[in-house]
Amino acid sequence: MMVTTATSTSMLVINSAFMQEIKDSNPALEGTMHRLRQVCESEDNVMQISRQLTKLLNGLRDELSLQFALEETYGYVEATECPSQYLSDAAHKSRSEHRTLYLAVTELAEAAEELQYRGVEPDQLRTLIENTRLFNRVLREHEQAENGLIDQSFDLR
Repeated sequence: MMVTTATSTSMLVINSAFMQEIKDSNPALEGTMHRLRQVCESEDNVMQISRQLTKLLNGLRDELSLQFALEETYGYVEATECPSQYLSDAAHKSRSEHRTLYLAVTELAEAAEELQYRGVEPDQLRTLIENTRLFNRVLREHEQAENGLIDQSFDLR
């Protein structure tokens, strides 16, 4: 026999003003993402690309760590009511992506460091570049989703 009990669950909402402020106060993140895309398209020699990727991926990892911590602390807020279940579900999904994205950029940074220290193999560098491009695309989609949540939250006011 299954017993169902009613519990009050809190909803997750976006604090649109704080979230927008957090995003606006970190233009370095977008700059790093842009430079990363440029390096992935570069025709430089493999050693130069490897060094640049290592530096940029380590920087991106640090920037995302701070960005995600600020967003989770001030940009996402537990509330007892939410005007839209869809927005709450989308906020939960978006916030939960932070951990996955951070772990992915950490793996990329470590792979870049290992490649640089063990010696750059062109095939391994191509794989790292493809994985970095994929990560960049997923991160951009995440940022677009968060920006959409900000816009929708502003519209509810």
